Amino acid sequence: MRVVFLTSRMPFPPEGGDRFRVYHLIRTAAEAGHEVHLVTFDSAERAPDEVRPLLRQLASIRVVRLPRFVSTFRSAQALTSNVPLQAAYYRSSRMRQRVGEALRRIRPDVVVTHLFRMAPYALEHMESHDARYILDLTDVISAGIERSLPYRSGPDLWIYREEMRRIGRFEAKIAPRFDECWVISEAERVHLERLAPEASIAVIPNGLAELPSARATARDRARLLFLGFHEVFHNRDAVRFLVQEIFPRVREAVPEATLDLAGKGSEALGSWARGPGVRIVGRVPRLEDAFSSATVFVAPHRFAAGVQNKVVHALATATPVVSTPAVREGLMPVPDGVMRVGSTAEEIARHVVELIRDPAGAAALGERGRVWARSTFTWDVALDALEGTTSRDRQGTEPLVAAGV
Repeated sequence: MRVVFLTSRMPFPPEGGDRFRVYHLIRTAAEAGHEVHLVTFDSAERAPDEVRPLLRQLASIRVVRLPRFVSTFRSAQALTSNVPLQAAYYRSSRMRQRVGEALRRIRPDVVVTHLFRMAPYALEHMESHDARYILDLTDVISAGIERSLPYRSGPDLWIYREEMRRIGRFEAKIAPRFDECWVISEAERVHLERLAPEASIAVIPNGLAELPSARATARDRARLLFLGFHEVFHNRDAVRFLVQEIFPRVREAVPEATLDLAGKGSEALGSWARGPGVRIVGRVPRLEDAFSSATVFVAPHRFAAGVQNKVVHALATATPVVSTPAVREGLMPVPDGVMRVGSTAEEIARHVVELIRDPAGAAALGERGRVWARSTFTWDVALDALEGTTSRDRQGTEPLVAAGV
């Protein structure tokens, strides 16, 4: 097949949820023998060597520069409208032109549009270019924002509450107009079905990055690990909860315990993320290096969207995981006994201490998690969905040229 991907960010390096997902979808399709093309935004010029692993998967790539100051101005202009600020941020006449050119040149069998913010560019061309149109929402963004509202305050709360309403209306409007809508988990499917009951929805989980078949080193006796992209709100909130409320309780019971905060952006965390036993690790190039010797992986997210990839990868490396109901929801249907779950700081700390004090039990928990994760999270599911032939009549195909509804 000829497949065109439309993305709002350059999917390389595959760090962060959206880049990770798109890169591996492209890689999986290319390795299966499909002809893959990419039309994407990027905020900066890149030398070919910087994105060489991505370029090897592609038959062609078209990049549209997205200057941040211009996009921020467009979002500010949209404050007085009903357009989601994210959609206004990615509004571009150049992108409209590039998408049209690519579809005329390539004549694709499938167009994969990643995230709602790119939907207007696909919708504009549905009538003139016959293809199977897939909208990969991944997460239902309006639902994710709603879960974050109890933890926001001041102007931030007002802006995100308004953005939640705008995005919800937008998602409900566009989802039925695509042949298929993909989401990352069963929980996200339920959210989207409530918004857009006429949409054709498929749950397409992420697979795993390449991981070693076995650990080469013994696990430390009492080292906690948090790994994530620290520029997003749900991760910063989780770090604050972990450092200020959970970890001190762990240290009371296990004074030699340490906590590593790893991932892009961790170096910029404020003083609230520092304390006795806390180490700022920074970006970790290889996931196995982060997980191989950790005693426990802690993901204390009080709210989250979709599936937390870092939790899946921790499970896949047999690292014992302690998390929250919010994270567990994104993994459903996850069986009992593959991770520990706590709702409060006291419960989470107790689970961590128990695993530190019971290495055999922790190893057994980690092994159950490894078996489940590696059998559940595979890119074959996405490839099967991409190669599917099911489609249906589209509803209301007038273009959303101005990224509005």
